[in-house]
Amino acid sequence: MSTPPGRRRGPSKGDRRERAILETARTLLARKPLADITIDELAAGAEISRSSFYFYFDSKLSVLVALLHGMAGELGRDAGPWLDGAGPDTAALREALTPLARLWREHGRMLAGALAAAPGCPPLAQWRAELRSAHVDRLAARIARDRAAGLAPAGPAPRVLAGLIDDLRTAALAGSADPEALVDDLVTVELRMIYADFAEDHPAG
Repeated sequence: MSTPPGRRRGPSKGDRRERAILETARTLLARKPLADITIDELAAGAEISRSSFYFYFDSKLSVLVALLHGMAGELGRDAGPWLDGAGPDTAALREALTPLARLWREHGRMLAGALAAAPGCPPLAQWRAELRSAHVDRLAARIARDRAAGLAPAGPAPRVLAGLIDDLRTAALAGSADPEALVDDLVTVELRMIYADFAEDHPAG
């Protein structure tokens, strides 16, 4: 039977199997590194054969890369009000960082492993570069707007400063056993980096 006009066709069997592989990988990567996961485990979790797995992905790495690209939106999902705002808005920055820290708590092993492997792995390096650039571009634009409006002091070039903030944030979250406990400190540090003496007069708490 054909799909009625105006109604979207549901996911195909192939779509569902690909999603099952990705969900299996996400679950396994929360417990162990990619190197310790087998194709047989991924196929079994998706209830397909090993040979069927290769119809959807050519390697474990390609599964990881697909997962990471799928998570890219989650990593920046709540940052809009902060990145599109103006001035030292503590609440907006905290609202951007809190879900990001929660995501790192839930998927930190996978994200940290991908970041560590990125320098020697072109697909992971590209993922990291795209993710970093998306944040740095918008943060640099915010810094430039605030400086032009007299809300932030002069300092390093906006893109340089935005890159330093992104690198510091990523390193802190990747190295923490409790990313959510870092949120207030990151708020204070990032605001101080952009607004200089802001933190002395407006504590993050």
